[in-house]
Amino acid sequence: MRVFNCPKDLLNGPCGGALEGKCEVNSNSCPWYYLMERFELLDGAPLLVEHPVVLEMERIFEGGEVNIKKSSFIKNLERGKAISVEFPIKLFEKGVREFRKVGDIYTIPDNPLGYPHISSTALGVWLKSKGYSVMPHLTAKDRNVIAITSEFRTVLEFDFEGVLITTGDWSGFMIQGKPVFDLDSSNMIRLAKLMFSGILPTGERFEVKERPFIAGTINPNYPAKLEGKRLARKILAGVDLVISQVVANRKVVREIPRILQEALKYSPHEVPVVISLLYPLKRELESVLRKMGIKTGDDIRRIVEEVSSLELGGINIIVFEETKWDEKLNEILDLLKEVF
Repeated sequence: MRVFNCPKDLLNGPCGGALEGKCEVNSNSCPWYYLMERFELLDGAPLLVEHPVVLEMERIFEGGEVNIKKSSFIKNLERGKAISVEFPIKLFEKGVREFRKVGDIYTIPDNPLGYPHISSTALGVWLKSKGYSVMPHLTAKDRNVIAITSEFRTVLEFDFEGVLITTGDWSGFMIQGKPVFDLDSSNMIRLAKLMFSGILPTGERFEVKERPFIAGTINPNYPAKLEGKRLARKILAGVDLVISQVVANRKVVREIPRILQEALKYSPHEVPVVISLLYPLKRELESVLRKMGIKTGDDIRRIVEEVSSLELGGINIIVFEETKWDEKLNEILDLLKEVF
Protein backbone atom coordinates (compact mmCIF):
# COMPACT_ATOMS: atom_id res chain seq x y z
CA MET A 1 0.00 0.00 0.00
CA ARG A 2 1.46 3.34 -1.03
CA VAL A 3 0.40 7.00 -0.81
CA PHE A 4 1.83 9.31 -3.44
CA ASN A 5 0.84 12.76 -2.19
CA CYS A 6 2.83 12.82 1.06
CA PRO A 7 4.97 16.02 1.04
CA LYS A 8 7.82 14.07 2.67
CA ASP A 9 7.49 11.09 0.32
CA LEU A 10 7.22 8.84 3.37
CA LEU A 11 6.50 5.14 2.96
CA ASN A 12 3.93 3.01 4.76
CA GLY A 13 2.57 5.32 7.41
CA PRO A 14 2.44 8.77 9.02
CA CYS A 15 5.42 10.32 10.79
CA GLY A 16 5.22 12.24 14.06
CA GLY A 17 4.85 15.55 12.26
CA ALA A 18 1.16 15.45 11.40
CA LEU A 19 -0.21 17.91 13.93
CA GLU A 20 -3.94 17.28 14.41
CA GLY A 21 -3.90 15.64 10.99
CA LYS A 22 -2.11 18.56 9.28
CA CYS A 23 1.34 18.18 7.74
CA GLU A 24 4.04 20.32 9.36
CA VAL A 25 5.57 20.97 5.92
CA ASN A 26 2.65 22.68 4.16
CA SER A 27 -0.32 22.49 6.61
CA ASN A 28 -2.24 20.28 4.18
CA SER A 29 -4.14 17.26 5.48
CA CYS A 30 -1.78 14.34 6.00
CA PRO A 31 -2.86 11.53 3.64
CA TRP A 32 -1.31 8.85 5.85
CA TYR A 33 -2.92 10.14 9.03
CA TYR A 34 -6.48 9.80 7.81
CA LEU A 35 -5.86 6.56 5.94
CA MET A 36 -4.44 4.87 9.05
CA GLU A 37 -7.22 6.33 11.16
CA ARG A 38 -9.94 4.76 8.99
CA PHE A 39 -8.24 1.58 7.85
CA GLU A 40 -9.19 -1.55 9.81
CA LEU A 41 -6.43 -4.11 9.52
CA LEU A 42 -6.81 -7.86 9.06
CA ASP A 43 -4.60 -10.02 11.33
CA GLY A 44 -1.90 -7.35 11.29
CA ALA A 45 -0.78 -8.40 7.80
CA PRO A 46 -0.97 -4.99 6.07
CA LEU A 47 0.74 -3.26 9.00
CA LEU A 48 4.30 -3.90 7.89
CA VAL A 49 4.95 -3.50 4.17
CA GLU A 50 8.63 -4.34 3.89
CA HIS A 51 11.35 -2.84 1.74
CA PRO A 52 12.66 -5.19 -1.00
CA VAL A 53 16.13 -5.29 0.60
CA VAL A 54 14.61 -6.29 3.95
CA LEU A 55 12.47 -8.96 2.29
CA GLU A 56 15.53 -10.46 0.58
CA MET A 57 17.46 -10.50 3.87
CA GLU A 58 14.57 -12.34 5.54
CA ARG A 59 14.44 -14.84 2.69
CA ILE A 60 18.08 -15.88 3.09
CA PHE A 61 18.38 -15.48 6.87
CA GLU A 62 18.60 -18.79 8.71
CA GLY A 63 19.85 -17.67 12.13
CA GLY A 64 18.01 -17.44 15.41
CA GLU A 65 17.32 -14.72 17.94
CA VAL A 66 20.41 -13.02 19.41
CA ASN A 67 20.15 -11.97 23.05
CA ILE A 68 20.26 -8.28 23.98
CA LYS A 69 23.37 -7.07 25.79
CA LYS A 70 22.54 -6.76 29.50
CA SER A 71 23.55 -3.13 30.03
CA SER A 72 22.55 -1.23 33.17
CA PHE A 73 19.89 0.51 31.08
CA ILE A 74 18.27 -2.80 30.09
CA LYS A 75 18.51 -4.18 33.63
CA ASN A 76 16.82 -1.09 35.04
CA LEU A 77 14.29 -1.06 32.20
CA GLU A 78 13.14 -4.50 33.38
CA ARG A 79 12.62 -2.98 36.84
CA GLY A 80 10.80 0.05 35.46
CA LYS A 81 13.60 2.35 36.67
CA ALA A 82 15.74 3.08 33.58
CA ILE A 83 17.17 6.60 33.24
CA SER A 84 18.51 7.95 29.96
CA VAL A 85 19.86 11.47 29.47
CA GLU A 86 19.96 13.31 26.16
CA PHE A 87 23.55 14.34 25.49
CA PRO A 88 24.04 18.15 25.23
CA ILE A 89 25.32 18.30 21.65
CA LYS A 90 25.53 22.10 21.58
CA LEU A 91 27.88 22.13 24.58
CA PHE A 92 30.15 19.65 22.82
CA GLU A 93 30.11 21.75 19.65
CA LYS A 94 31.10 24.80 21.73
CA GLY A 95 34.24 23.01 22.88
CA VAL A 96 33.20 21.39 26.17
CA ARG A 97 34.88 17.99 26.52
CA GLU A 98 34.35 17.08 30.18
CA PHE A 99 31.08 15.27 30.90
CA ARG A 100 30.10 13.11 33.82
CA LYS A 101 28.34 9.77 33.89
CA VAL A 102 24.65 10.26 34.68
CA GLY A 103 21.73 7.85 34.55
CA ASP A 104 22.17 4.58 32.68
CA ILE A 105 22.86 5.79 29.17
CA TYR A 106 23.34 8.88 26.99
CA THR A 107 20.99 9.31 24.04
CA ILE A 108 22.43 11.28 21.11
CA PRO A 109 20.02 13.20 18.83
CA ASP A 110 20.38 13.11 15.04
CA ASN A 111 20.14 16.68 13.70
CA PRO A 112 17.05 17.79 15.67
CA LEU A 113 14.73 20.16 13.77
CA GLY A 114 16.90 19.63 10.69
CA TYR A 115 19.80 21.65 12.11
CA PRO A 116 23.18 20.21 11.01
CA HIS A 117 24.91 18.86 14.13
CA ILE A 118 27.78 16.43 14.61
CA SER A 119 27.00 12.85 13.51
CA SER A 120 25.24 10.93 16.28
CA THR A 121 27.23 7.75 15.63
CA ALA A 122 30.55 9.65 15.47
CA LEU A 123 29.77 11.28 18.80
CA GLY A 124 28.72 7.87 20.11
CA VAL A 125 32.17 6.49 19.25
CA TRP A 126 33.82 9.37 21.15
CA LEU A 127 31.60 8.81 24.21
CA LYS A 128 32.27 5.05 24.13
CA SER A 129 36.01 5.79 24.14
CA LYS A 130 35.43 7.73 27.38
CA GLY A 131 33.60 4.78 28.98
CA TYR A 132 29.98 5.92 28.56
CA SER A 133 26.98 3.83 27.49
CA VAL A 134 25.36 5.27 24.37
CA MET A 135 22.16 5.13 22.35
CA PRO A 136 22.48 7.26 19.18
CA HIS A 137 19.34 8.33 17.35
CA LEU A 138 19.31 7.12 13.75
CA THR A 139 16.78 8.59 11.36
CA ALA A 140 15.41 7.63 7.98
CA LYS A 141 15.66 11.15 6.60
CA ASP A 142 18.31 11.88 3.98
CA ARG A 143 19.63 8.30 3.94
CA ASN A 144 19.12 5.46 1.53
CA VAL A 145 19.36 1.82 2.59
CA ILE A 146 23.15 1.69 2.03
CA ALA A 147 23.80 4.70 4.27
CA ILE A 148 21.49 3.29 6.97
CA THR A 149 23.26 -0.08 6.77
CA SER A 150 26.58 1.70 7.33
CA GLU A 151 25.23 3.37 10.47
CA PHE A 152 24.02 0.04 11.88
CA ARG A 153 27.41 -1.53 11.12
CA THR A 154 29.02 1.29 13.12
CA VAL A 155 26.69 0.56 16.05
CA LEU A 156 27.81 -3.07 15.99
CA GLU A 157 31.53 -2.53 15.44
CA PHE A 158 31.87 -0.02 18.28
CA ASP A 159 29.75 -2.07 20.66
CA PHE A 160 27.02 0.49 21.33
CA GLU A 161 24.46 -0.52 23.96
CA GLY A 162 21.48 0.42 21.82
CA VAL A 163 20.04 2.58 19.06
CA LEU A 164 16.91 4.73 18.81
CA ILE A 165 15.28 4.59 15.37
CA THR A 166 12.98 7.40 14.21
CA THR A 167 11.73 8.93 10.98
CA GLY A 168 13.54 12.19 11.81
CA ASP A 169 12.62 15.86 11.78
CA TRP A 170 11.88 17.46 8.43
CA SER A 171 15.11 18.85 7.01
CA GLY A 172 13.37 21.75 5.28
CA PHE A 173 12.97 23.59 8.57
CA MET A 174 16.59 24.77 8.42
CA ILE A 175 18.11 23.88 5.06
CA GLN A 176 16.35 23.42 1.73
CA GLY A 177 17.73 20.03 0.73
CA LYS A 178 16.24 17.19 -1.23
CA PRO A 179 14.69 14.73 1.26
CA VAL A 180 15.54 11.05 0.94
CA PHE A 181 13.29 8.50 2.63
CA ASP A 182 14.28 5.11 1.27
CA LEU A 183 13.00 3.33 4.40
CA ASP A 184 10.50 4.35 7.01
CA SER A 185 11.20 3.82 10.73
CA SER A 186 9.47 0.42 10.87
CA ASN A 187 11.55 -0.93 7.98
CA MET A 188 14.65 0.53 9.63
CA ILE A 189 13.77 -1.39 12.80
CA ARG A 190 13.40 -4.61 10.82
CA LEU A 191 16.69 -3.98 9.00
CA ALA A 192 18.44 -3.36 12.34
CA LYS A 193 17.00 -6.56 13.84
CA LEU A 194 18.30 -8.61 10.92
CA MET A 195 21.74 -6.97 10.90
CA PHE A 196 22.04 -7.30 14.67
CA SER A 197 21.32 -11.01 14.17
CA GLY A 198 24.36 -11.36 11.92
CA ILE A 199 23.41 -10.76 8.29
CA LEU A 200 24.20 -7.93 5.87
CA PRO A 201 22.00 -6.80 2.96
CA THR A 202 24.63 -8.34 0.65
CA GLY A 203 23.87 -11.77 2.13
CA GLU A 204 27.18 -11.98 4.03
CA ARG A 205 27.02 -13.41 7.53
CA PHE A 206 29.00 -12.50 10.63
CA GLU A 207 28.90 -13.46 14.30
CA VAL A 208 26.98 -11.36 16.83
CA LYS A 209 27.17 -12.78 20.36
CA GLU A 210 25.08 -10.08 22.03
CA ARG A 211 23.17 -7.43 20.16
CA PRO A 212 22.34 -3.78 20.93
CA PHE A 213 18.76 -3.09 21.93
CA ILE A 214 16.48 -1.45 19.36
CA ALA A 215 14.31 1.43 20.53
CA GLY A 216 11.52 3.04 18.57
CA THR A 217 9.35 6.05 19.29
CA ILE A 218 5.79 6.61 20.47
CA ASN A 219 3.81 9.84 20.31
CA PRO A 220 1.20 9.88 23.12
CA ASN A 221 -0.07 13.23 21.82
CA TYR A 222 -1.57 11.35 18.84
CA PRO A 223 -5.06 9.76 19.11
CA ALA A 224 -4.73 6.35 20.80
CA LYS A 225 -6.36 4.41 17.97
CA LEU A 226 -3.97 5.80 15.35
CA GLU A 227 -0.85 5.66 17.52
CA GLY A 228 -1.68 2.09 18.50
CA LYS A 229 -1.45 1.08 14.83
CA ARG A 230 1.82 2.95 14.40
CA LEU A 231 3.22 1.24 17.49
CA ALA A 232 2.00 -2.18 16.33
CA ARG A 233 4.02 -1.82 13.11
CA LYS A 234 7.17 -1.21 15.15
CA ILE A 235 6.50 -4.15 17.45
CA LEU A 236 5.95 -6.45 14.48
CA ALA A 237 9.21 -5.16 13.00
CA GLY A 238 11.08 -6.18 16.17
CA VAL A 239 11.44 -3.15 18.43
CA ASP A 240 12.52 -3.88 22.03
CA LEU A 241 11.22 -0.69 23.67
CA VAL A 242 9.85 2.72 22.74
CA ILE A 243 10.77 6.21 23.90
CA SER A 244 8.03 8.82 23.91
CA GLN A 245 7.78 12.24 22.36
CA VAL A 246 8.20 14.94 25.04
CA VAL A 247 5.39 14.70 27.61
CA ALA A 248 4.28 17.95 29.24
CA ASN A 249 0.76 17.07 30.43
CA ARG A 250 -0.55 14.44 32.88
CA LYS A 251 -3.50 13.51 30.68
CA VAL A 252 -1.09 12.61 27.88
CA VAL A 253 0.68 10.16 30.22
CA ARG A 254 -2.68 8.47 30.89
CA GLU A 255 -3.13 7.90 27.17
CA ILE A 256 -0.14 5.54 27.01
CA PRO A 257 -1.94 2.46 28.45
CA ARG A 258 -4.72 3.03 25.90
CA ILE A 259 -2.18 3.16 23.06
CA LEU A 260 -0.60 -0.08 24.28
CA GLN A 261 -4.00 -1.75 24.35
CA GLU A 262 -4.77 -0.57 20.82
CA ALA A 263 -1.43 -1.95 19.62
CA LEU A 264 -2.26 -5.36 21.11
CA LYS A 265 -5.12 -5.67 18.61
CA TYR A 266 -2.52 -6.10 15.88
CA SER A 267 0.77 -7.06 17.57
CA PRO A 268 1.67 -10.08 19.74
CA HIS A 269 2.98 -8.33 22.87
CA GLU A 270 3.62 -5.05 24.65
CA VAL A 271 7.00 -3.33 24.90
CA PRO A 272 8.37 -1.13 27.70
CA VAL A 273 7.81 2.62 27.38
CA VAL A 274 10.34 5.27 28.44
CA ILE A 275 8.83 8.74 28.96
CA SER A 276 10.71 11.83 27.70
CA LEU A 277 10.62 14.84 30.00
CA LEU A 278 11.83 18.33 29.09
CA TYR A 279 13.36 20.31 31.95
CA PRO A 280 13.04 23.11 32.90
CA LEU A 281 9.57 23.42 31.42
CA LYS A 282 9.53 27.20 31.01
CA ARG A 283 6.45 29.16 29.98
CA GLU A 284 8.16 30.53 26.87
CA LEU A 285 8.72 26.94 25.70
CA GLU A 286 5.08 25.96 26.00
CA SER A 287 3.99 27.86 22.88
CA VAL A 288 6.78 26.18 20.89
CA LEU A 289 5.73 22.76 22.18
CA ARG A 290 2.10 23.39 21.30
CA LYS A 291 3.10 24.30 17.74
CA MET A 292 4.78 20.89 17.59
CA GLY A 293 1.53 19.22 18.63
CA ILE A 294 2.65 18.60 22.22
CA LYS A 295 0.01 19.24 24.88
CA THR A 296 1.18 21.31 27.85
CA GLY A 297 -0.33 22.61 31.09
CA ASP A 298 1.27 20.74 34.01
CA ASP A 299 4.39 21.27 36.08
CA ILE A 300 7.16 18.71 36.05
CA ARG A 301 6.46 17.27 39.52
CA ARG A 302 2.87 16.39 38.68
CA ILE A 303 3.96 14.77 35.43
CA VAL A 304 6.62 12.68 37.21
CA GLU A 305 4.07 11.63 39.83
CA GLU A 306 1.72 10.53 37.06
CA VAL A 307 4.47 8.56 35.35
CA SER A 308 5.45 6.87 38.62
CA SER A 309 1.86 5.65 39.08
CA LEU A 310 2.07 3.56 35.90
CA GLU A 311 4.12 0.45 35.18
CA LEU A 312 6.40 1.94 32.54
CA GLY A 313 10.05 1.37 31.68
CA GLY A 314 11.70 4.58 32.80
CA ILE A 315 12.47 8.24 32.10
CA ASN A 316 14.40 10.00 29.33
CA ILE A 317 15.65 13.43 30.46
CA ILE A 318 16.12 16.34 28.06
CA VAL A 319 17.70 19.35 29.80
CA PHE A 320 16.91 22.51 27.84
CA GLU A 321 19.48 24.79 29.45
CA GLU A 322 22.98 25.25 28.06
CA THR A 323 24.57 27.64 30.55
CA LYS A 324 23.45 25.69 33.64
CA TRP A 325 23.14 22.21 32.16
CA ASP A 326 24.75 20.36 35.10
CA GLU A 327 22.76 22.32 37.66
CA LYS A 328 19.42 21.71 35.96
CA LEU A 329 20.26 18.06 35.38
CA ASN A 330 20.92 17.64 39.10
CA GLU A 331 17.55 19.27 39.89
CA ILE A 332 15.55 16.87 37.72
CA LEU A 333 17.57 13.85 38.90
CA ASP A 334 16.87 14.82 42.54
CA LEU A 335 13.16 15.06 41.72
CA LEU A 336 13.21 11.61 40.11
CA LYS A 337 14.94 10.13 43.18
CA GLU A 338 12.27 11.67 45.39
CA VAL A 339 9.20 10.71 43.36
CA PHE A 340 10.13 8.06 40.81
